[in-house]
Amino acid sequence: MKVTVENKKGLNKDLKISVDKKTMGNYLEEKYEEIKKNVVLKGFRPGKVPKEILKRQFGQAIMGEVLDKVVKDTSVKALKDNKIKPIGQPKIDLKSFGEDKDLEYIISVTEVPKIDINLFEKIKFDEYSVKINPSETDKRIEQIAKNQNNFVDTNPTYIAKNEDLVEFDYNAKVDGKDFKGNEGKNTQIVLGKDLFIKGFDSQLIGSKKRSNKKS
Repeated sequence: MKVTVENKKGLNKDLKISVDKKTMGNYLEEKYEEIKKNVVLKGFRPGKVPKEILKRQFGQAIMGEVLDKVVKDTSVKALKDNKIKPIGQPKIDLKSFGEDKDLEYIISVTEVPKIDINLFEKIKFDEYSVKINPSETDKRIEQIAKNQNNFVDTNPTYIAKNEDLVEFDYNAKVDGKDFKGNEGKNTQIVLGKDLFIKGFDSQLIGSKKRSNKKS
């Protein structure tokens, strides 16, 4: 096998690979012997089919298998010998092949970039530290606390008003009939936000614990 690096453009490499016809002939002969042992043709005993018959019957398929094996074996060796680690699948361009011919093809690859770790030691950077005033932290915590509702349980005589959290069970009907999802348990809403059903909040204003309402 002969390997020539024809083109170098950054990380892109083209390698021209040649395999002489004698080596190709040996690969083909080995494949024909393998086929002969297993093929069964009318008029011939197992293992006794002449090579010329095999060529006529299976020549194209055998050449395809041999090419696949030779290209795979030689391309891997060529990349290894030239210390090239490709990114992704190499591109193969067959130039010439056949019975009693040299195999020639070009393999095009993109190489994994070589990185010198020692270069990172030369990188300089500025280190920053951030100082936070404790009073600013306290102020922010106070703001968060103000935005958090702190609801407490009430006595039975308490009357619900806007911004109160109300927990309730409900049963809804359409034209007097139940429907899917018409019941709810322990549903919570904050009065005045009108986030449940439009206008529903106002119907709960003035309610007391364990009271019932219909609408």
